[in-house]
Amino acid sequence: MGELAFDCSFKKANFSQRANFANTIFLGCTDFKSVIFSGDVDFLGASFFGGVDFKDVEFLLGATFWYATFSRGAFFQDSIFMGDAGFMKATFSGWTHFTGAKFSRGANFSGAIFTSTDFLNVTFKGPSEFINSEMKGETSFARVIFNKEPPRFFGAKLHQGTVWRGIVWPPTPKGKDEAGVFVDAYACLKLEMDRLKKHEDELKFFSLELRSLRILRESKFRRSGIPIALYGIICDFGRSYIRPLIGLFVVAAIGALIFLPFKILSPWQSLGLSFANTFNVFGFRKDYFDAATISNLPDLLKVLSAVQTILGTILLFLVGLGIRNRFRMR
Repeated sequence: MGELAFDCSFKKANFSQRANFANTIFLGCTDFKSVIFSGDVDFLGASFFGGVDFKDVEFLLGATFWYATFSRGAFFQDSIFMGDAGFMKATFSGWTHFTGAKFSRGANFSGAIFTSTDFLNVTFKGPSEFINSEMKGETSFARVIFNKEPPRFFGAKLHQGTVWRGIVWPPTPKGKDEAGVFVDAYACLKLEMDRLKKHEDELKFFSLELRSLRILRESKFRRSGIPIALYGIICDFGRSYIRPLIGLFVVAAIGALIFLPFKILSPWQSLGLSFANTFNVFGFRKDYFDAATISNLPDLLKVLSAVQTILGTILLFLVGLGIRNRFRMR
């Protein structure tokens, strides 16, 4: 059995050496507000039966909370973790607030169990791991900043009330090894959002996964990532119907400008034929232009018409895909 501690206040204290609270049982409210831990701090297996306040605490070296139990509220607002922060297998039974906290190095919550948690405005400058963790209640990652890499949620179970709004995701990776890590992390989150039927978040993680996958597939001699890049540019990976819709009118307008110099058709006929080619999937061209008119076109314009038809069909499909995804139609 660990050391017993009742209502404790360490407010604004400065621990210049290593602080050891391993297996300590805190029976009442505990106040560590504005404390500075200059050395490593160890809360391994500690039990907090009352609320505990770590607001504005500075952990200048490593902080270990492995197997710690927080039976009531735990407050880590605006705390700074300069070293590695370990919360593996920790249990947060009450409301837990990490609002505004900053993790300068690794933050490991693997195997942790959360009831309701707030990571609002948290900054993860290093890797963050939630492997096999479980979010039993509402969890907010709103406006979180992931500077280095996306969080790892392999084997984790998220609550349907998990919020991913206003996230700042890490820049697209440059190397293949890093890209592989990103692809795996985003793919895991995409699958979890699919399980929770959070379609918008699923599409977001799908787009992030494809951006990283493009880097993974690129090589000096192969450009297999180009189709993925075009997919992102044209329709934002199926999330936009406006972009391909604009693309349809651009294809039609460019075609009309190419038809005009040949002076085979009037300006209005050139514009009409160009639009008919672009929307040929609807059969407009045969209703307004006879076969003789089309057969008398120079070979270059026939090729142009075929290209417009192909591009128009692709863009119309992407418009439909974007509308389907935007309005969550299955």
